[in-house]
Amino acid sequence: MDARRVLRRMSVGLALGAALACSQGCTYLKSRGDDAKQMMDLGVTWTKKPHFSVYACLLGLSSLGAGHVDGQFAGVGGGQFGQMHFYNKNLGVLLWTYEELGWDNFDVTKPETLERWHTGPIGWIVYPQRRPSYAPA
Repeated sequence: MDARRVLRRMSVGLALGAALACSQGCTYLKSRGDDAKQMMDLGVTWTKKPHFSVYACLLGLSSLGAGHVDGQFAGVGGGQFGQMHFYNKNLGVLLWTYEELGWDNFDVTKPETLERWHTGPIGWIVYPQRRPSYAPA
């Protein structure tokens, strides 16, 4: 097959794929955007006062490190997109991890306004509810 024929077939395939995606209307693409907001936290944080965080999440199963950040976040996080107030406090020692997260509207003095959970083998046994509410099922 010559290059033109391959290019033509690829173009037709891409056009059909785009037509199928658009046939669902904007609803499909909006749903995929909502899914992306729930699947990741990706952005930049900054604070007025210095804070410290060295933390590695191990696929949501456990973590290693500690940190405390109370500042601003810009990006995709907490099921939202944009710039917002951000709070994170965590301690992970592989077998047990505790984490607190606050996105946008929360009060650090009221723990019920924060996302809090435990992971790792000890965390799963002692505290079975271990996922933030905005995490995908």
